[in-house]
Amino acid sequence: MLEDRHLEVNYIISKATKDDIVGIYNLLHREFVKKYSPNSEKSEWEKHKKWYEFWLKSPYYLIYVVKDLKGKVVGQIRYEIDGEISIISIYLDKENRGKGLGKIFIEKSIEELKFEKDHVKLILAYILEENDISKKMFLNFGFLFSEKKNYNGIEHLIYTKKIR
Repeated sequence: MLEDRHLEVNYIISKATKDDIVGIYNLLHREFVKKYSPNSEKSEWEKHKKWYEFWLKSPYYLIYVVKDLKGKVVGQIRYEIDGEISIISIYLDKENRGKGLGKIFIEKSIEELKFEKDHVKLILAYILEENDISKKMFLNFGFLFSEKKNYNGIEHLIYTKKIR
């Protein structure tokens, strides 16, 4: 646990704000847009900016950012909320994967989710079958395999965790 605590103090997890949109975009979308839509980078940025502004205002989404001590966004955890059920999505930049941080950040974000959305009772994680690292991380955090399901046209494994 001491090692986890050391890792934890080098990062800050907080609810995303409008000021985090650029960092989230750079983390998740910028390289893809530059590679596949270089001529429309400005319009893609504007689309993503509006998309995140909507999400930040919506009662159906909670977005948390993970920042290093310099303030750089190095991860995002998003919850899509539908009544008593929430779907979790996590992304960490390449430099911060494989350090056990995902589990720490999921734990902290679930604590916040329970506080902010006290009606949520069940969390679902949709994981691609080949993503062994995510499967292991969610299992180690107490999620249980539930079923295979087609989600957005792609087959996923669904892991669940009751939080109330």
